Amino acid sequence: MDLILIRHGDSEAAPGLCIGQTDVALSSAGFLAIQRLAAHWQGEAPRFLFTSDLRRAQQSAQVFAARFAIEPLADPRLREVDLGEWDGQRWDVIAKHDAARYRHWADNWVIQEAPGGESFSDVMRRTGTWLAALLGSTGDNDGVLAMAHAGSIRALLCHALGLPPARAFALQLGYARASRIRYRMGQFEVSYTNASRFEQDQ
Repeated sequence: MDLILIRHGDSEAAPGLCIGQTDVALSSAGFLAIQRLAAHWQGEAPRFLFTSDLRRAQQSAQVFAARFAIEPLADPRLREVDLGEWDGQRWDVIAKHDAARYRHWADNWVIQEAPGGESFSDVMRRTGTWLAALLGSTGDNDGVLAMAHAGSIRALLCHALGLPPARAFALQLGYARASRIRYRMGQFEVSYTNASRFEQDQ
């Protein structure tokens, strides 16, 4: 199986906002960036097109759905991390007015959930169940594209690379960027990450 993971385009959220599962739309620049990425698709259409059920991911997935003439399959397991009570607030306000909880979370984000939200370990678990189900329903030659978020893509790449969750932020992931992993003979290999266009098979 070839799995291409794409981070959605930039959203309409103002800079500095804590945006986890707050359901914001794509910005016009984000939409154009996804269109440019889709224009560089190479080879056959994927067998499946999955997307997070959050609007910014679904709107991004629709660009590829139109190109391939296939229906995107929405799955909440591909959502961004749930930041609970902080979602939609400014990070500087959170750090100032909820300082103790913010510092505790920032120091222990792998296992510590945001107030009323989830930890990165929670994201690892839910993306892991999605990935396991995908591996059970695809063959070696199947292509899959998934539109998701920085948090959920980092979690999936940690699964594929065998990286400890604490190393997740070693993986740079820009908006409208693609990462490709392959599953062959019981193991993953990474073809590329954070690419602004799709690369050909070697």
